[in-house]
Amino acid sequence: HTHRTMLCATGSSARSGSGSGSGSGSAGSSSSANYTADEAEEEAEAEAFAEARFASIERAFAAAKAKGVQSSTRLVKELRALFMAGTFEVELIDDSLLVWEVALHDWAFDPSSPLSKDLEALSEAAGDLVPLILRVHFSADFPFSPPLVYVARPTVRSEYVFDGALCMEMLVDWQPQYGNVESMLVQISAFLAHSGARVETACKGEAAAAGADGEAAATAARDSARRAYEKLKAFHDKKGWASAGGR
Repeated sequence: HTHRTMLCATGSSARSGSGSGSGSGSAGSSSSANYTADEAEEEAEAEAFAEARFASIERAFAAAKAKGVQSSTRLVKELRALFMAGTFEVELIDDSLLVWEVALHDWAFDPSSPLSKDLEALSEAAGDLVPLILRVHFSADFPFSPPLVYVARPTVRSEYVFDGALCMEMLVDWQPQYGNVESMLVQISAFLAHSGARVETACKGEAAAAGADGEAAATAARDSARRAYEKLKAFHDKKGWASAGGR
């Protein structure tokens, strides 16, 4: 929703600028006043959203430090960098620094890709933005141990996606130097766009099912993705990547 608010504010500014050149008199003044009120409301919503996000980070950081989580300082730096860049929408699950949900909207992907078009069609049908949601589970010693990254919803089908797990070399054969989270998310977005991924099921039905027993569903999805990564690693340890057609 934050992205949509920011986009609306940008659009309002552009329209206001073009209108001021062609409009005149009281009609132009009234139009300008309306745009200003709309922009002020959107800006207030965006600021409140940002404040809530930063408050969540502070709570998560304090809890992680109290538990002695080694990666807490590193993950807070990564989160703040993402929020300041504004490229990705991130939410901490239950104020945990180790579990993130990342929303990838249609514009995060190559606009010519089937996945971007599928998400755009879903959003139009729903009358609201429908993103692809990644779940990211970080280890306490990130980046020395790999994160568990998988598509949480909607279900996507691709020859490179298995139970939400991504057959990406960087995620299967993790190296600590891959630990720049923004760069990792950019590469995941490109991978999904160019892997021929398609949305298999609509988000609304999955969200309702998850809401009925969200914790159990999330645990099952996490465990399925972890098993899929174990199989992918075993396969590529034996076959390599170039010969197996991996990415």
